[in-house]
Amino acid sequence: MSEEIARPLTKIRLISAGVFVSVLVASDLFLNFFCSFWPLVVYLAVGGVGWWRGEGLHRRLSGDTPGVRLIRRGAVCLAAFSFVGIIALTVLPVNWDTKCSWRHCGRALGPGLLRSPFPVGTPTCGAWSTCVNEYSYSSVQYREVLGRMKAQACPEP
Repeated sequence: MSEEIARPLTKIRLISAGVFVSVLVASDLFLNFFCSFWPLVVYLAVGGVGWWRGEGLHRRLSGDTPGVRLIRRGAVCLAAFSFVGIIALTVLPVNWDTKCSWRHCGRALGPGLLRSPFPVGTPTCGAWSTCVNEYSYSSVQYREVLGRMKAQACPEP
């Protein structure tokens, strides 16, 4: 029995979840151009489906033929791409001076299930003004934004 077949099921499931999430990561990087993003709940759902499908995929791809080995290596590469893409989306700074800066306003209050899971840092006063004018906050969130603007000594909107 080869080392590839004897891997623990948890590792196989993590790779499978990474492969499934890699589609979201790639499209999130691409959708950045169109001012769009996937919310955290979609990442969790797709990763969960990948985790769930991991055991079945492992059973089907547990042979030792060249094609199966190629597919397994491709899956590991996709999972690694997913990991690197998530790191990039987390670390890349947000440019608050673009036409799409309003889409980061929900995340400026912190990550949430229906917002993108990637942080944006502390917005500038101009960014807060853009958020107040262009993003639809609930009344509670609006008061929180006004409080943060006041804490940063930003002018009232």
